[in-house]
Amino acid sequence: SYYLQIGAFQTEEEADNLKAKLALQGFEAVVQTATIPDKGVWHRVRVGPLNDLEQINSTKSELAKNGFKADLIKVNTNNQ
Repeated sequence: SYYLQIGAFQTEEEADNLKAKLALQGFEAVVQTATIPDKGVWHRVRVGPLNDLEQINSTKSELAKNGFKADLIKVNTNNQ
């Protein structure tokens, strides 16, 4: 499955703020916390999971219309 990552922050507060902004625009986002070697803990703000190209493209387009830049992230569900 795929996610559109809108941002990554070192503080949970910044991530939650972006998640709230997305919610106000009608996007359901999740905050995924990850420890990155040599960089510490990061809080990723992502919309998804998305399963097909049409859904990915339409969501990315809607995000862009609302001023959000999104990067496509492939998630290996076996490792979560």
